[in-house]
Amino acid sequence: MLAKGFSTPELAHPALPGAASWFPLPAGWMVLGVMLLLAMLIALLIGLARFRRNHWRREARKQLEQQQVDGWIALIKRVLLVQHPRAQVSQWQTPEQLLAQTPLDEELRTLMCRRYCQPDNQLESSINQRIALQLRQWLETLPHV
Repeated sequence: MLAKGFSTPELAHPALPGAASWFPLPAGWMVLGVMLLLAMLIALLIGLARFRRNHWRREARKQLEQQQVDGWIALIKRVLLVQHPRAQVSQWQTPEQLLAQTPLDEELRTLMCRRYCQPDNQLESSINQRIALQLRQWLETLPHV
């Protein structure tokens, strides 16, 4: 046994490393951060470019509330000018040729061809709604340019 007044020595505590710091980060984290920022910037630029390229589609949707045949033909021609070369669209001079490029019903095509550039080119609201619906579907199916 131990004599009176004798104490055991303190056990040695192992040397521990200091607390891990968040700053400065290792170089790998910096590289990963730069790569993520570049990827986000590229995605933003692609989205912005698509938004700007589809400006014509948004403008065409706004003009779908026409009341005259002349306005419908002008809208269709503007959309075709976006989708096809100007030299090709300029060859389609009659409304029949222009409307042949759209998925409109045959009944609506003949009605629009008869009333094009006529004094009574106003259409009834139900016919305008049918034209607007079919042209809206056509606009949605057109490819991005």
